[in-house]
Amino acid sequence: MGGLWGNMRVAVPQRGGFGQVLRDLRDSRRLTQEELAEASGSSVRTIREMERGRVRTPQRRTVALLADALGLAGADRDGFLDLARAQRCPPGPTARPPLPAVPSELPAAVPELVDREPELAALTRLAAGVTDGSATTSSVVVLHGPPGIGKGSLAVAAGHRLGGGFGDGQLFVDLRGTAPAGPVDPAEALAGLLRSLGLPEAGIPGPAEQRGRLFRTLTHERRLLIVLDDAADEAQVRPLLPAGRHCLTLVTSRRALTGLTGTVRVPLGLLAPDAARRLLASIAGPERLAADPTGTDELVELCGRLPLAIRVAGNRLASRPGSPVAQLVARLRDPGRRLAELATGDLDVRAAFDASYRRLGPTAAGVFRRASLLHGPEFDAALLATVTGATAEVAAACAEELVDAGLLLAREDRYGFHGLARVYARDRLRAEG
Repeated sequence: MGGLWGNMRVAVPQRGGFGQVLRDLRDSRRLTQEELAEASGSSVRTIREMERGRVRTPQRRTVALLADALGLAGADRDGFLDLARAQRCPPGPTARPPLPAVPSELPAAVPELVDREPELAALTRLAAGVTDGSATTSSVVVLHGPPGIGKGSLAVAAGHRLGGGFGDGQLFVDLRGTAPAGPVDPAEALAGLLRSLGLPEAGIPGPAEQRGRLFRTLTHERRLLIVLDDAADEAQVRPLLPAGRHCLTLVTSRRALTGLTGTVRVPLGLLAPDAARRLLASIAGPERLAADPTGTDELVELCGRLPLAIRVAGNRLASRPGSPVAQLVARLRDPGRRLAELATGDLDVRAAFDASYRRLGPTAAGVFRRASLLHGPEFDAALLATVTGATAEVAAACAEELVDAGLLLAREDRYGFHGLARVYARDRLRAEG
């Protein structure tokens, strides 16, 4: 047989397989995965998983549509279909199926994690209780706090530290609860978790409820550490919680997710001044900061001791080795320019606050803007009602919504801004009134 495939129909290659051939064909036609997905009516994820060899049973109709999209005809098309069909066939009696890889999905840990040892110690104790089967230990932990406080960094660092106690692997899901495009649907997240556990595409049920039941079955006897990052709310998280008593789930969210029962909550606050300086020094270099200790102290306060802002400032200094600390401080002193200056690459303090602000109701958003007119570190609901024109009851309800969103801090019956939140609220007041 001539053509592209040669003897492909009678001798399926032993190396590469269908996924490699699919990738080679796509590359030869200069198509991206997105372009091939659009031409074939498949999803980008399906094509990606096929090329990686993680789809062990490619659907006949999907393969036929891919052949059409790749422009295969005659013997070339037949060879392509035969290769997919051979992959679907069960291995012979002497063949040994490959051992499933133990998932290890955690992103790289942030090297400059400071001032979180108490939280890490608490998570270590909880993990010990889960791994030894202690009936009194919660297996779900919610790490919550304001935008930019470092919840995801802490969860990933804890995952790397504790992962050795969970021999069946570590799973990671970015739930994109604050993303502009909206949070990930729990059914989609479940499908990803099932794939990570080695389930073939054809074995993933369609209905979300069935996916949840299967996920709980597969995790019942396993020792897994699962990180669910950037959760939007309780409804998104509940279907993703495993049933096994040897699984530990770390959830990060700007909200405390108080609707989840049997959960340990770990609030994260602003860095202490000394810790903020250490974080800045770890990025910009201690010699740089030692040359201007007064400017360094002012810089960390202008950053509100918020880890995200300090990372941005540190990166700005590191990228300009000849620029003194005082020069960046001078630019940040102007509140009207501060948030614009605290952005570099894909790190953007204003964008972090935008994500919480977008989710507010119109009344709470108005209260948040006008609350920035209040002076002093703290205020109660009555004073908030006075400056916003709302009733005391509405002002109190809005204040609690703002606390849940991580835009206000609560101290008993009083509220307050953390430094950059007030700057952001004033920016929104100037922009929207």
